[in-house]
Amino acid sequence: MNPIRCVACALVLGFLAPAWAVNKCTDADGKVSFQDGPCLGQGEKIEVKPAMQGATPVPTGPSTAKEGAFGPTWQRKHYLQNQGVPQARAALERNQQECAATTPDAAVAHAGPLRRSTLAQGSQFAQERAAAAGKDKAACEARTEELRNQLKSLEAELGKL
Repeated sequence: MNPIRCVACALVLGFLAPAWAVNKCTDADGKVSFQDGPCLGQGEKIEVKPAMQGATPVPTGPSTAKEGAFGPTWQRKHYLQNQGVPQARAALERNQQECAATTPDAAVAHAGPLRRSTLAQGSQFAQERAAAAGKDKAACEARTEELRNQLKSLEAELGKL
């Protein structure tokens, strides 16, 4: 047989979802038993499918009455404790460090020897750097405030869980 046909047949057979017919039988004493053949007395036929195929997703949201040990609420709380809040704190600290690194003194240090000598005289470079530093500082403060608000909202959500 052709190897391509063997692979194709194996794939087709692998994708078929086998279902077994199981009969739930009740005898005269009321004892319940399960068997693959038809029942002699009273019984009903039950369709059994493999566990992984045809599985329904777990519902999420406020309408979920029971969510289990590792449900969506636990997963969200676990994420917030181990990743969400620590990453938000790290982003805030990193932003504050970057803002502190972009001071006017740092611009003067990178200006070069010729420009440094003219900075004391109120040159155009110093005025431009001061204006740019003011814009940078405002942008840094806005970004810091945004990160603080995000951190507060994550911490509040964690507190509710």
